[in-house]
Amino acid sequence: MVAVVPARGGSTGFPGKNLAPFLGRPLLTHAISAGADAKRVSRVLVSTDDEQIGQAAIEAGAELVRRPVELAGPTSRTVDAVLHAVDHCRLPDEAVVVLLQPTTPLRTAADVDECLDLHDGRHTGSVVQVSSSAEHHPWKSCVLVDGRLTPVREWADLEAPRQLLPAVLRPTGGVYVVCAGDLRSQRRFFVPEVLAQQIPPERAVDIDTEDDLRRAEELARTMLS
Repeated sequence: MVAVVPARGGSTGFPGKNLAPFLGRPLLTHAISAGADAKRVSRVLVSTDDEQIGQAAIEAGAELVRRPVELAGPTSRTVDAVLHAVDHCRLPDEAVVVLLQPTTPLRTAADVDECLDLHDGRHTGSVVQVSSSAEHHPWKSCVLVDGRLTPVREWADLEAPRQLLPAVLRPTGGVYVVCAGDLRSQRRFFVPEVLAQQIPPERAVDIDTEDDLRRAEELARTMLS
């Protein structure tokens, strides 16, 4: 099992985000530790275009994969960076790849192990960490098509009591598990049959801003107290 931590240097909304301190250590280091401390992960790779991130990755015990600049722009896809790392290391199709993003620091090594246990023995499909969402139900939304409203699913959903709609789960960004072969052939992390590892909302904070970082630290200290 190989964990890949994607950590490009640029971040428009939060400069230096991947090296931002969280409970005294960079966000990057927490992601590396989650992989290194998982019982079934044998290698942790860090994909980056940034020298400082690369040095921090090496100091934390990870293997460094230097990411090409064309895969490190603001619109670059994470899956392409992970695929580059997988191919760079010549991982076989049957290798199990674990994506660990630095921006979800409340994900744990135990979460990684649980996701790997869910995936165990499968030759295809993926596992995704999710959490419940209290936000607007997606079925109660519309899109504009040629200037006219169209329901995301059905018109009846827009007037249905929320309690009668299925619970909404959102990916946390914390853990994705998929075989290298599926990643190569489908170029995505959501490969049916997708299994879910669910965590409570208070551990599902995704860091996009400095306010998110402060909130995650407050939650972490509460859980540690």
